This record gives sequence, C-alpha cells and structure tokens, in this order.
Amino acid sequence: MHVIVIGAGAIGSFIAASLAEGGADVTIIARGQRLEWLERHPVEIESEGGRRIVPVPVAAWSGLDRPVDVAFLCTKARDLPESLLALRPLLAGGGTVVTLQNGIEAPREAARMLPGAIVVASRVHGFFEMSGQDVRHVGVPPSLSLGCIDKGARAVPAIVSQVLEQAGIRHTISDDIVTTLWEKMLLSAGLGGLAAAQGINAGQVCRSAGGEARLRQVMEEIAALARASGAKLGAEDIEATLRFVRSFPESATTSLQRDLQAGTPSEYDALIGAALRVARARN
Repeated sequence: MHVIVIGAGAIGSFIAASLAEGGADVTIIARGQRLEWLERHPVEIESEGGRRIVPVPVAAWSGLDRPVDVAFLCTKARDLPESLLALRPLLAGGGTVVTLQNGIEAPREAARMLPGAIVVASRVHGFFEMSGQDVRHVGVPPSLSLGCIDKGARAVPAIVSQVLEQAGIRHTISDDIVTTLWEKMLLSAGLGGLAAAQGINAGQVCRSAGGEARLRQVMEEIAALARASGAKLGAEDIEATLRFVRSFPESATTSLQRDLQAGTPSEYDALIGAALRVARARN
C-alpha cells in the first residue's frame, strides 16, 4: 500500500516522518527549496522530547510513477485545487484522501474534484511551525480527529486508523466532524482574523481594552454560521475557546498572522473568506 503526504511544511513533514518510522511505504510530495533540501537531508523534528531525525522518500509530482492508495493532504488551503488535480490520475480506484487544511471547505472540494474517492476530513490538534528547514512542535501532544462529511454515507476506512496507529499518531473518530471543523473555526477564523485586524498578537487580544468582548462577538457570529450549516455550536463552546485563548502567552501568534506579517500567501480566504461565503449562502 502506497501512502503519500502532499505538502512538506511543518504538519506534512511530521505526518510523513511518523509514517516512515512506523514502517509505511510513504512518499512526501514537495517542491522548490523544500524538495531540494529533502532530496539531500532527512526530516528533522524538534520538540520538548528531543530531536527526531527521519529519512523520508521525497518526490515532485513529476517523479511519482506509481498508484496512490492513501493520500494525506497537508498543503495550505490555497494550494489544494492544484494538488487535487495532480493527484486525480494517480489515486487508485476507491483510494482514500485525508484533508488536514484549516477551515471548512477542503473536504467538499476534495470530494468534488476526486469523484469516487473516499474523503476523510480531519482536524489537527497541535502547534507546528518551520524553523528554517526544521520542524518545531510545541505545546499539546499532536493528534487528529477524523470523520466523513456525509453522515451515514461512509465510515472512516479502517486502513486510515491502522496507518496512524502504526505511526504512533494519536487520533479519534468523530461522529460529527462538521461540528469539529467549525469548533476550530472559532479559533482559526475568529481569533486569527480579529488579531490580524487589530494588528496585535493573538495572545494580546483578551488583554486589550474591549478585546475579549469583540472576540466573543466574532465567535458568536461564527457559531451562528455553524448552526446554519448543521453544526452544533453554542455558548459553552465559545466560553471553552475563550478560556483556551486566555491561557496564551502575550507573544502567541497564529499561522495566519505570521503569513500576513511575512508578506507570504496566507489562508485568509480559506478562513475569513469561507465564513463570508457561508454567510452569503445562508442569508
């Protein structure tokens, strides 16, 4: 069984290295400087538990010459359509794709562009970032929450859990992945968007004058969109997310903020843009 990880950023590199350590036949798809680096070096992951150095086979799309049974989609949301188009002729019949993008639109986009594929949506728990060519993991132990968007249509294939278990990646199966994805939108779109709009660190939002009230209002709007979309988000979910945000150090930033500050393409459209698209669709 051939497994590929599409995207060699922080999360993709972590997933690919863990799969390789677990004995999976895995290839990581990379491009540009990251591809050139991984052709000569192993994946290196720094965490509180030390440093892991893991050789992982790497290829560009043009160098992938055999069918794919399971694909973990770890690109930024903006790169998803291009990746799905490249994957389509390589995915084995009845193959499985797992989306790891922030936001709520990636699973349905994958299902639309890969008819016949089994699409598994996932929410990533954990904080990863690139430090040069190294992956840094800090904070909570990484884990995935998995589920299929179309309730009752399909269950998460057992092979996905088997691969993750062999890799030592903690995961749970959600019976309501739509709600799970919208829960993260409270944080990624709500906090990420507001912090970027105010021009302050995410960890400073609740400490700024009126900041927590504004954040609560934004989260209430997102929760209303979630409920209109069939998710189950209420006041208790907002309060739980606010408690989590209050625990952030003042220096904490979101990946959205870091991309905007660096002037690199960001996930603004996949997060704030997605919320606005749902608002228009639901009136």
